[in-house]
Amino acid sequence: MIKKDKHFFEKYSRQMIMDQVGIKGQDKIIKSEICVIGCGGLGTSVAQYLSMSGISNFNLVDFDSVSISNLNRQTLFTEKDIGKKKSKVLSKKIKEINSLAEANYFDEKVTSKNIHNFINKKAIVLDCTDNFESRLLINKYCHDHKKILVSAAIQNFDIQAFMLAPWLDNDNPCYKCIFPELTNDNEASCDEMGIISSVAGLAGLIQANLTINYILGLKTSFKEFILLDCINLDMKKISIKKNRECKICN
Repeated sequence: MIKKDKHFFEKYSRQMIMDQVGIKGQDKIIKSEICVIGCGGLGTSVAQYLSMSGISNFNLVDFDSVSISNLNRQTLFTEKDIGKKKSKVLSKKIKEINSLAEANYFDEKVTSKNIHNFINKKAIVLDCTDNFESRLLINKYCHDHKKILVSAAIQNFDIQAFMLAPWLDNDNPCYKCIFPELTNDNEASCDEMGIISSVAGLAGLIQANLTINYILGLKTSFKEFILLDCINLDMKKISIKKNRECKICN
């Protein structure tokens, strides 16, 4: 348990003076448990800002190592980290932001056989992966085990983001409802499509903000698809519905 001493109140004072947060809200943030799958452009930004907000319990999952091409968009990594495992480096950086944080790292690729080891009791899952095979797997697991899923995707100057909880309401869609034709063969990543650093950071910030909103009980929609065109700064919110023929959540 984190001690609420002078250091605590000073560190989070700018949040706690807000009506939407207060001491009770900050306590909810502190006690939240998060699983971040994918420690790249999205995952590093998500983990950085959630740890700064006070979240102190993370599982960080990524099998990859830091490369020089990652440094244009993956915050918290530096040239000194090249060749090191992303999840381990990110864990260390989070603890430097919040010395009281528990940041477990897993140097593994998420599969159907090991996914339970990462999520387990974590209430909120942030899908920060860059491939459809992982996204579909995470979506199914979160539905089957009643986990809140916060997902985002980035391409060039475009961002997609949404929160999913199909188990919470019969009308809530899952990821497969939104993309019914998607298969594991539809592979495309930032390496192939390209990405601007600021877009990756902004997408992670949106994921982090959606997570904080949910934790604090603020406006949260599980039937909304957020699209942001970062060239024209044009944001759209599209209502999404459950696919009654979906094989995952029906």
